[in-house]
Amino acid sequence: MRVTSAILGSLGTNAYLIEIGGRAVLIDPADDSAALYALVGHRTIDWVVNTHGHFDHVGGNWAIPSGGVCIHESDVPYVDRFFPGHRPFERYLHDGDEVVPGLRVIHTPGHSPGSVTLVADGALFAGDLLFAGSIGRTDFPGGSDEAMEASLRRVVALEGDYTVYPGHGPKTTLARERKTNPFLFGGG
Repeated sequence: MRVTSAILGSLGTNAYLIEIGGRAVLIDPADDSAALYALVGHRTIDWVVNTHGHFDHVGGNWAIPSGGVCIHESDVPYVDRFFPGHRPFERYLHDGDEVVPGLRVIHTPGHSPGSVTLVADGALFAGDLLFAGSIGRTDFPGGSDEAMEASLRRVVALEGDYTVYPGHGPKTTLARERKTNPFLFGGG
């Protein structure tokens, strides 16, 4: 698996391009910008995936030709609010789905009802669930402390170590966050 990234939009969202098994998946294209086009280059994108529906993760959803855009159905209202009249989503993500072979969806609500984490080949694409030294906010509409705690427990319980690619800020590892993140159970 090959991962490249770019920081996009006014809130510094990490967009990721994953090349896995001959497929290309674009995660969280924050805006329609030169940086997004530079990230994608001449690649053919199979799927655009939103880890959640907040405006700072979806602004470039339809800027790049792709096989379709997918999101968890619970977060469609956020996209509707910020981008009324947007093109339809081609696919709704559910827990356990594979976006492409080897890239699995874990439904991890808390930051929003439809937040998802993508898992592939020792990597977690965590959206706004988990950051280096922090976790996602739950004080936005649809956020839930209880759901966030359950989602974090689920991710922390994954066996082994993973590189964590967050929605904002630097990448980290799950092992490091288990030991040092003060928002996790026993961390810090």
